[in-house]
Amino acid sequence: MKHLLIDFAPFGWRRQLHRIHPAARWLAMAGLLLCVLAGVRAHKLLGRLDALDAQAARYAVRAAAAARAPETATREPIDAKQAAAVNAAVARLNLPWDDILNALEAATPSQVAVLSITPEAGSALIRIEAEGNNSEDMIAYLKALGRQPLFARVYLVKHELAKDGMDGVFRFQIEAAWRGGAP
Repeated sequence: MKHLLIDFAPFGWRRQLHRIHPAARWLAMAGLLLCVLAGVRAHKLLGRLDALDAQAARYAVRAAAAARAPETATREPIDAKQAAAVNAAVARLNLPWDDILNALEAATPSQVAVLSITPEAGSALIRIEAEGNNSEDMIAYLKALGRQPLFARVYLVKHELAKDGMDGVFRFQIEAAWRGGAP
């Protein structure tokens, strides 16, 4: 025999609630509870966000007041040794590096290898260590450096014939004074 649902209750929300399956009622209650919990959590987060906005506004007011306030710098005597070290570092950084390196690159032939460049800012000198295959390359490099308009004087400080395996290599040191520096 077939099961018949006979319901004489009047139409309303109680009748509809009674007709819903119990599992669906429990799921609806769980969903409603989750919505309430999510609302409480969102309310707490929005309250925290408002508190952070208020704190940021206080910091902005404080920063603006600090920016308007005159700064009082305390003057402490600088140690002479420390001042000399700072001045030497600044002088070394303020060298005309672009001009010096461009002049060196323009004057250096392919037969000469530059090993090191050491500046002396106080005396406006550059010490260049290089090596070439023979003495003619060394002399040609000296003349090419002397023709550069940046360098006032170019001197050969020392040279030596170094034996690298079977071949001999001329290693030499040059001092070049650039224009605009100390004489």
